Amino acid sequence: MINPEVKQEIPYQVVRSRLPGVRTIPALYTIPALIMTDALALSVSLWLAWKVRLVLLPMFGSLYSLKVTVDFNHHLLWVLVVAISYLAIDGLYTSRLPFWRETGRTLKVIMLSFLLILASVSLGKMSGEFSRSVLVLCCLFALALLPIGRWASKTLLWRQGWWGQSVLVLGAGKTGALVVKALLRDRYLGYQIRGFLDDEPAKKKSGLKVNGTCFPVLGSFADCEEIMAKTGVGDLIVAAPGMAATGLVDLVISLQRIASSVTVVPDLFGLPAEGVKADYFFDEQMLTFRLGNNLANPVNRIIKRCFDFIIGLPISIILLPLLAVIALAVRLDSPGPALFAHRRIGRNGRSFNCYKFRSMVTNAQDVLSDLLVNSQEVQQEWQYHHKIKDDPRITRVGKFLRSASLDELPQLLNVLRGEMSLVGPRPITDQEIAHFGNHIENYYLVRPGITGLWQVSGRSEMGYQRRVGLESWYVCNWSLWTDISLLIRTLTTLILKYGAY
Repeated sequence: MINPEVKQEIPYQVVRSRLPGVRTIPALYTIPALIMTDALALSVSLWLAWKVRLVLLPMFGSLYSLKVTVDFNHHLLWVLVVAISYLAIDGLYTSRLPFWRETGRTLKVIMLSFLLILASVSLGKMSGEFSRSVLVLCCLFALALLPIGRWASKTLLWRQGWWGQSVLVLGAGKTGALVVKALLRDRYLGYQIRGFLDDEPAKKKSGLKVNGTCFPVLGSFADCEEIMAKTGVGDLIVAAPGMAATGLVDLVISLQRIASSVTVVPDLFGLPAEGVKADYFFDEQMLTFRLGNNLANPVNRIIKRCFDFIIGLPISIILLPLLAVIALAVRLDSPGPALFAHRRIGRNGRSFNCYKFRSMVTNAQDVLSDLLVNSQEVQQEWQYHHKIKDDPRITRVGKFLRSASLDELPQLLNVLRGEMSLVGPRPITDQEIAHFGNHIENYYLVRPGITGLWQVSGRSEMGYQRRVGLESWYVCNWSLWTDISLLIRTLTTLILKYGAY
């Protein structure tokens, strides 16, 4: 089982029990505000589409003549009604999701909405009333503007105190602390922790400290109804995996009668979450989870490989001048070749030459051996991170390349050759296989990546075992959107240079 500390998102079963008449005041602000934000983003997208259609496209040929049905309001009515209706049906005005998960769902809904509009225009033979090129352009602009608009809107709502939703956490143990840590890390969710409930009297005196903040333990589980009445909090998170199953079921059933919503965090850390389907057997009152393995599907593996080639090839061509400049700088800075090839383990356990710009002196292995022999501190750091922070083997140019992660750009060649992927587990050496334990089989399922979950989650600042958990978690929960989002998140990480050395 994966250490729960490597979880990026808490897997949970949501038990909803909305009471009649229960309405939080923030919802009166947030739902209309999000609808207005999406309407504004769609309106701007359509306006930009009209400008491109009328001004830019006619420059590229007679196919796009200046004669086009200019009925902005007619187009806008269709776009707003269909798109916002689909967003509402998908629950994107009421659910609270992390930014990247919400963005993935938003993009899917927008594409389906415009496909419906275009299909209606074609089947209804309304081409004379609607410009299909404008609708396609509007869709492309909306794919970018809606997520940006939602992020800006929720940030503003948070600052005004309208996006926060107060919750109580039942269970002040390690799982409860992990839940709070996850909620505090992602303000986009908008949850505000009002306190804990726990049956251990000692915790009521000391509270529970998470990320430097001490949260009070307000009482025991039996005091829940009284504390909810005093605080006005109706949303609960039950994080008590050590409780007996029958006791946990009884607790949840009793809470459903008085709470607005109950979220249960079961003791299933490390269980794959992508594509999990919850089901039940009604007569037996049995809850089930149906799991899939996306990468076991040959079609998904082909999609991932095609994505690598389609994105990797143009990036490689664009970066050729930069690669040439870096190679020259490496050669001028210190004697030795510009490229360094190291044997790494790839998909199905096959070894390959992993290319990087040389960032160390040519006798780096000898220097490392001397360091490990002469310094116990370096030994401990190497054992924990498999890296050394103030590494004397690194050259001047190499230090800059590592901090900016430019030393790994030659791995684009590995991607084009089919030895690596744009996104995947970090390529490992033979010596590192032992550290993966049973998770090595998950590693063998995919090609190692230039970037991945490890690179956007702390990189060299985290321990090796945590990295192993992250790599395994990525493999078990792969999706194409996960790869796209990790590539975008990598850009932010590189700009901030977080954890790079």
